Amino acid sequence: MQPSPVVDGVELCAPLPGRNLPPRAFTSRAVFELEQRAIFARSWVHVADTSDLAAPGSYVAAQIGATPVLVVRDRDGALRGYLNACRHRGAQLLEGKGTCAAQIKCPYHAWSYALDGKLHGVPYRDDFAHCDLSTTSLVPVRLGTVGPLVFACLDQAAPPLAEWVGELPASLARAGVERWQLAWEASYELDANWKLFVENANDGYHVPFVHDILTDAIVIDPATSQTVLEPHSAYSWARLNPNYVPPDMDPAIARVRFGSIFPNLIPVLSPSDFTYLRIDPIGHDRLKLFARSYDDPALPDLPAIREFRRIAFQRTTEQDLAVVLRTQRGLQAIGLPAGVHASQLEQRIGHFERTWSAAMASYST
Repeated sequence: MQPSPVVDGVELCAPLPGRNLPPRAFTSRAVFELEQRAIFARSWVHVADTSDLAAPGSYVAAQIGATPVLVVRDRDGALRGYLNACRHRGAQLLEGKGTCAAQIKCPYHAWSYALDGKLHGVPYRDDFAHCDLSTTSLVPVRLGTVGPLVFACLDQAAPPLAEWVGELPASLARAGVERWQLAWEASYELDANWKLFVENANDGYHVPFVHDILTDAIVIDPATSQTVLEPHSAYSWARLNPNYVPPDMDPAIARVRFGSIFPNLIPVLSPSDFTYLRIDPIGHDRLKLFARSYDDPALPDLPAIREFRRIAFQRTTEQDLAVVLRTQRGLQAIGLPAGVHASQLEQRIGHFERTWSAAMASYST
């Protein structure tokens, strides 16, 4: 039997049932650097929303792990994805989001590309006589959409997006999310490893001890909650407090769907709103959290509902950030063994860590 590959003292094998990854998996710079190639470069990652790309020429500059990518809507209305790097010297082409005119122009040496990625203009072109410029189009990136979400993938061999996201598209379609409107967005940064926040979002155990508003709104009962584990995702259904159920819905069937799409997206769907959190890895001990929420424009008293949900999200997220930061600090303790997780309330954590281990080990062998 082949021994498990090891990176910086971390064995890249699935933890035993009920056990977590060792602390060094969350604190090692070498592990983080391998994740860029083994996890993010081989996964479908959320990069934008369709609302960011409504008109021809609109673009979003995003990241897949450490890799800069660019999503643009071309003149025919199709979405296209590229590495956000000029083929001349690799300079990043665009930043943030906005609208291109007729082309994408590099700010360094003014090379320009059509929206279909083909090289369009090269100053002093005759000086490149020894180069085959016909091969220097932008490097394409796979794209796909799920409801309002745009995903990108660097790996041509990765499974199709529909397989990656599992049942999520069907849930969004049943809820009618395509008719919903952007309500608000928020972002945070934290000195913690990205996996810790993903695991916190998959942790039903901490909710009654850390959150007040969330505990009031959602009834998390292991006896009645339903959890589904898919190859690249996991999600649970929990009952919604009747006080938060829309007037035209039977409280007996009102549920909230929450979970994760590997590696770093946390979608949360209720009967009248859809909120996601994306946890971007900035460094081995630094993450950026980006969140957006969509809701049903037909809801009565919509401005007041939106404000309540925004405040509730802000309070809940600040509580999560605080405990994740404590966990990151605690994991620095020399001699600390791997932790444990509950079989039901934290089973999605175990699933995430097994998926992570399989991807890391597969790349390393």
